[in-house]
Amino acid sequence: MSHFDVVVEGAGPAGATAAYYLAKQGKKVALVDRAKFPREKACGGGLCVHIEEFDHIISNWDDFLESRCLRGIVYGPDFTPVDYTSETPFFYNIRRLKFDNALVQYAVAEGATLMDGIAVKNFEVHEGKVVTTLRNGKELTSDVIIGAGGSFDMVSRRIRDIEKMPMKWRDQDIATALYFEVDVGREFMDRVYGKERISMAHIKYQNLDGYGWSFSKDTVLNVGIGCPRSVVKKIKKENPKWDERQYLLDYVDTLKEQGWFPKDIEIDRKMIAGSNIPVGMGMSCTVGDRMLVVGDAGGFVSPLSGEGLYYALDSGRIAADSLDQLFKAGKFDKDSMMLYHNTWSGKWGDDLEWLKVAWHLLMVMPNSLIKYAALDEETKKFFTHMFVGSMPAAKIKNKVLALIAAGFLKHDFLSLVTGDKEQVSPITN
Repeated sequence: MSHFDVVVEGAGPAGATAAYYLAKQGKKVALVDRAKFPREKACGGGLCVHIEEFDHIISNWDDFLESRCLRGIVYGPDFTPVDYTSETPFFYNIRRLKFDNALVQYAVAEGATLMDGIAVKNFEVHEGKVVTTLRNGKELTSDVIIGAGGSFDMVSRRIRDIEKMPMKWRDQDIATALYFEVDVGREFMDRVYGKERISMAHIKYQNLDGYGWSFSKDTVLNVGIGCPRSVVKKIKKENPKWDERQYLLDYVDTLKEQGWFPKDIEIDRKMIAGSNIPVGMGMSCTVGDRMLVVGDAGGFVSPLSGEGLYYALDSGRIAADSLDQLFKAGKFDKDSMMLYHNTWSGKWGDDLEWLKVAWHLLMVMPNSLIKYAALDEETKKFFTHMFVGSMPAAKIKNKVLALIAAGFLKHDFLSLVTGDKEQVSPITN
């Protein structure tokens, strides 16, 4: 039986980052994942500018960076655009195959032990240790276990059970996302998306809550759609023949009509991958005795855009910093582990809450808000930075309250209560 200071269950960005910082502290870390790295991951692959906080990321851009985004276009349902151009990047594009593998290798280089291609079967917290059993029968002991296994993580479920929270996310707090990547060639990318590598979104495509996107990498387009699982279930109940993959293909046809996608490239349904993203503002408790969760396992994703990579990395870093203090104190009970929960909550818990408010407002009356956001360059900048996740909660709150005071959002807040939404004409191809 091998002993580690910390076992990290899941080697995605959150788990790999936690392992990286813990290993830098000199901790003995096991980084366990059922997948064999490098591996693909369904994701838009966008990083907000907060990623610049991580020295080991920005000092290694050449390992994985695809493009720096200097221009963003967000379309409303009636195709009114918020078109914002910046002199400095406000969004970075990566491909998860390279990015995730690089993060794992950084952790390994610092001394973490990678156990990939091996799933965790179970774990138990005993007096003074955690015993983790792998699918191959091997057992690991540790002082702490970190759950970083995604939205249905094993450690997350254990905390939910202990705290008597619902055992799974509500349908309205899970976004169903479908995407594909395709190489469109440098000539098309430079001519259409430009050197500024435009990233775009279409709000409420075909009048469904959510948005479609087209993110430009180097020579690759990442195209996808995302909407609440509750919406998907409702549509399928009303129309059993409705198909979310066809919904994405319809979006591709719209991009072709607008000139944003090559007309001669056909997308096979087999190219489409999917994922479930928790957008419920984070779990109300993310720790237990000798355990904590990071990244998607804790629900750390922007409710507005679905961007979760920054929160994944930062929660991993916060977990490592918190555990460093707890190892020095020799305390791993739940009350002591709350240091981690209180730290992430104090840093960006309000951001998640106000991004949820922004999401509801944008879904209630999208055309009006998009037209307001397009009024001038300063408003375009605010809206774009809010959408990509780089606008602090305090500024979002102040803007919303100012709009309420001006009477602009009176209808919005009434609609949130009554469920009455602005009527949006469906888009037809």
